[in-house]
Amino acid sequence: MDKTKSKKFVRLLMVLSAALTAATCFVNSCHSKAEPLLAGNSTQLRSSKVDYSINTAREKFFVWTPKTYNGSTRFGLIVYISSVDSVEGLPPGWEDVLAKRRYIFVAPQGAGNYCRTQERRCGLAVAAAMAMQRKFQIDPRFVFAAGISGGARTASDLGFYQTDVFKGTIQSCGTDFYRKVAVKDATSSVDTAGKYYGVIEVCADELNRARAATKFCLITGAGDFRRGNILDIYNNGYAKDGFKARLFDVATLGHQDCDAATLNSAIDFLEH
Repeated sequence: MDKTKSKKFVRLLMVLSAALTAATCFVNSCHSKAEPLLAGNSTQLRSSKVDYSINTAREKFFVWTPKTYNGSTRFGLIVYISSVDSVEGLPPGWEDVLAKRRYIFVAPQGAGNYCRTQERRCGLAVAAAMAMQRKFQIDPRFVFAAGISGGARTASDLGFYQTDVFKGTIQSCGTDFYRKVAVKDATSSVDTAGKYYGVIEVCADELNRARAATKFCLITGAGDFRRGNILDIYNNGYAKDGFKARLFDVATLGHQDCDAATLNSAIDFLEH
């Protein structure tokens, strides 16, 4: 490992260690015993599809903050859900964009595609968002759920289930919708588990809130094996049903996190 990469890795670990220690102490100092982060919060929207019993004191998170963050100004927040359980850094190219645009990044660990339930996966993301807003100066208008593949599908789910927390999504190579859509471009209608791809259960209130309040960024590319599914769900779902949604079809993108330019454009859409 060269010296530049080594120093960068050490800095990120120091930020992670400090942030996690502070966040954990904060949770313990607010409750007489370890309790769910949202316990007693009657104003929080509740969905049957989200596990609200998550204890941040018992979980691990990767946290990254720009060097310019000093607590005097509110920053945005990206809550990232990976397709794998362990996240040890930002997606390639994201650091400069997030630093310039003043965003903090957090990724719950153990929230990959094989998380034991989808409710827990969503709950980890909600708990991360709430804990970060208690620890850091976060602008609630700019709290976004992001993810890759199955994590991107979880991000879209949160855009329906938790509209009071997440104001938008950044979905690289994965998406869900509240109904089946007409198939035009997809070559397969099933996911890797053999289930119908891209359909979630959403109640009427959740649907109405998402349509009115959430902005969805769907990102795919020529090398993404889910491109056909995403095109169909965007064109025959989000766009057809009048959602605040934007499709980013990037010629050079495979089944991977979006690049810096696409991330920057997605944030432009979400912010404005």
